[in-house]
Amino acid sequence: MVSYALKQAPEIILEVPGRDSRKQRQQALDQLVDRANEDEALRAKLADGAGHDDLIVVTEQVPAVTKEPDPDDTTVEDVKTLVQAIVSYGFMRVKLEQDRQEAQAVLKELEAIFDPKLELTEEMVAELKKRSKLLISYAENKAAFGDVRANAEQSQTKLEKILELERSAMR
Repeated sequence: MVSYALKQAPEIILEVPGRDSRKQRQQALDQLVDRANEDEALRAKLADGAGHDDLIVVTEQVPAVTKEPDPDDTTVEDVKTLVQAIVSYGFMRVKLEQDRQEAQAVLKELEAIFDPKLELTEEMVAELKKRSKLLISYAENKAAFGDVRANAEQSQTKLEKILELERSAMR
């Protein structure tokens, strides 16, 4: 099962069987069309349309363990959850850096609009408008990054406590 969020409406999650592929993305877009037919607010968000590139693969959100570690009560699942939170942060960091580089390229293209020597066409502006969605996506991901980082840092602290408690118990 693969889950997709939509750049224009990240609260919308579309799930299709299988792994991320062009076929699964098309199935997700078909689901989106069905939802948009029923939801006027969603149709408004999708006024410029949506395509395969507007779908973001959603990785499972890993909550941090909220209880304080107790060496007698710590489970393997607690440790797995903490490790997953830290690894998810790592993947998000890499993705954010890639998105930042793409966003910088789009920003330079948008700056060209202000160049009086450049003869703009409607097609050029329409293409820039499409590509500018990358900037919006980057800004949204960057805003979420702080929470993911805080979760990862808390997870690391808790994991260190668990490991220290285990070391103490072994002595």
